[in-house]
Amino acid sequence: MSKQLKQNIGLRVKAARQQKGLTQAQLAEAIDKAFETISNIERGKTAPNFSTLYDIAIALGLPMREFFDVDEENLTDARQRLLMQLNTMIAQMDDRQLNLLLKLGKVLRDDQS
Repeated sequence: MSKQLKQNIGLRVKAARQQKGLTQAQLAEAIDKAFETISNIERGKTAPNFSTLYDIAIALGLPMREFFDVDEENLTDARQRLLMQLNTMIAQMDDRQLNLLLKLGKVLRDDQS
């Protein structure tokens, strides 16, 4: 697995964990792993195997695809958190709210000033 992919997955795990208000130790306990395992994943030092990533996804209430939907190569930690917050918010919206958000997004995107 590439270094960049490991880092992106780690950033996604960290952002989702923080979004849920969990510490690394709490997440580690929830998936029956050592605290160091979560720390190493979040820092991009090691890549989780699919079983561990599945357990993390279940503990955080996310589909596994959330850890792989990476369109940019070098996401910052802050941008990763913002994207995770947006994904969480969007998942809770009904169709009417999504249409309004889409319209607002188009206005913001087209505002070049």
